[in-house]
Parts: sequence; C-alpha cells; structure tokens
Amino acid sequence: MANPTATATAAIRNASPGPSLRRLLGIALLLAVWELVANTSGTRLTPTLREIGTRIAFDLETGMLWFHGRLTLMLAFSGLLIAVVIGCATGLLMARSRWAEAMMQPLLGATYPIPRLALYPILILLFGLGAAPKVTLVVLECLYPMALGTYVGARSVTKDQLWLARNVGAGWLRTLRDVTLPAALPAMLTGLRAAAPIMLIVIVVTEMIGENRGLGYMLMLARANFEPDGVLAVVAVLGVLGFLFDRLIALLSKLLVFWERGVRM
Repeated sequence: MANPTATATAAIRNASPGPSLRRLLGIALLLAVWELVANTSGTRLTPTLREIGTRIAFDLETGMLWFHGRLTLMLAFSGLLIAVVIGCATGLLMARSRWAEAMMQPLLGATYPIPRLALYPILILLFGLGAAPKVTLVVLECLYPMALGTYVGARSVTKDQLWLARNVGAGWLRTLRDVTLPAALPAMLTGLRAAAPIMLIVIVVTEMIGENRGLGYMLMLARANFEPDGVLAVVAVLGVLGFLFDRLIALLSKLLVFWERGVRM
C-alpha cells in the first residue's frame, strides 16, 4: 500500500514549476515591478519597457548596437580565454606541487582583495590606449576564480586515486587527463561561471573611461545626452548577455559533468 504522505509529496513536487519556469517567473516579476514604477513615477528617469524596447530596436536598426556590442564581446572573450588558460594551469600546478602551492597561495590571498580596476591607469601607461590594458584587466579579474576553482577541484583527488593510476601504468599526462581533470572539472566550470559576468563588468567600466567605442561608450553617450531609455537599453542588453552566458555555462556543465546531472545548476 502506498504511503499517503509520500504520494502527496510527490504530487506537490510534480505540480510545482521547474527551475527554468521559476527563472522566467523571477524575470517576469522584475519586469512587472519596473513597469509599475515607470507608469506611476511620472518622470523621464524611469522609461517604460516599451520605450526601452523601442530604443533597443532603434539601436539594432542603425547598427550601433551591433558595432559596439561586437567590440565589447571581442575584448571580453579575449581576456576571459587568456584567464582560463593561465588560471587553470596555475590551479593544477598548485594542486600537484607543494612548492607551487607554498609560493602561489599566499600571493593569491594577498592580491585577491586588491581592486584591480585601480591598476587601470597604470596599465594605460604601460600599454597605451587601446585594447591591451582592457584585456589585461579582464585577465587579472577573471584569473582568480579560475585559478582558485581549479585548485580546489584538483585538490579533491585523493592519494589513493593517484596511487591507483600509477599502479596501472598511467604516466603524469594520462593521470592528468583521466583522474585530475575530471575531478577538477566541476569546480573549474563553477569558476568560469563566476568569471563570465566579471569580464562584462570590467570591459564596460573601462569603456566608460575615455573611450569612443563599446557598450560602455554607448552608456556614457546616452547619459551625456540625458537619454534614460538609451542607458537602460544598454543595461538591458548587458543583462540578457549575462543571463545567456550563465545558462550556456550551466548547459555546458550538464553535458561535460554528466555524472553530476542530478545537481541543480
């Protein structure tokens, strides 16, 4: 005979909305609150969703959003890619070498609280105006979550697992491929998920400082012309990009870390 409590619990669980629907409900609630504020405030500072959507459509039609958005994403992904390579290599080295761990862990701990954005003027002096200081700043910001995530994941490999790999004749490269990387992959993807929004934030902020291209420039241009709809159009685009990146990495995690598919992302 079925347990009535278990049956009722299962029915409630099946009737409740899934994670994807709950995310959409959260976004819908935010948009509804904004629309309510925009329609009751009586000020230009809070344009309606229709006005923001019209501005986005206009910027797309003129090509301005495509042009500046492409430049922003190119710089952001360039910095993120470099940070992923350096960060993963650093984390793996720290996890497998006591000397590297002893040297790098205090260095990361001491420099992590430093606001890297404060280094931007120095980077401009070193590399000049252009893409180099922006990409370098993205690398510095995204390096930490990638390095620390990889380090924590790789450290989860036990001595017994390494001993077993050596006993079946696995060299260091095969051990890295078959033992260390699978163990570190979930934490590496978590680090990537944390780094993805950081790259957008850093690039947009640097583009707001003495730049004439990029989404940050569009933001400042709309602000200078007192166009709240233009400002919020860029903010909305950045929000959509951030959401898409997060969902893409979550999907990548489910595909690559297939043994943890029961874990919510």
